[in-house]
Amino acid sequence: MSRLLVVTRNALVPGFHLAGVEAFGVADKDEAQSLISGLIEERESCLLAVDYDIMASFEPGFTRHLDAAQDIYVVPIPGGILLRQSAFRQQYIVEMIRRAVGIHITFRVQDDNGG
Repeated sequence: MSRLLVVTRNALVPGFHLAGVEAFGVADKDEAQSLISGLIEERESCLLAVDYDIMASFEPGFTRHLDAAQDIYVVPIPGGILLRQSAFRQQYIVEMIRRAVGIHITFRVQDDNGG
């Protein structure tokens, strides 16, 4: 990986820039898909962090195309919908692990006593 790139909502871009990260603001999924398609075509080698809410709205065909890109590793940036709905947090973690190591894990159900 030669670069870290972030695709997020326009309002969050200045914060990433202050942190020294190259970030691109997009208004909607179409703009994000167009930007990312350009990276795929250029065979840009990068770690691409994408706002979860934007990524969740991608067309299924585009998501498959992105997953097949060999030069781009994609990680979602948690926030918005994801963090407000605790039922999805665990699934989010499972998906991040699956993407990182290629293995689907399951969590053991815990009772109220932590066991």
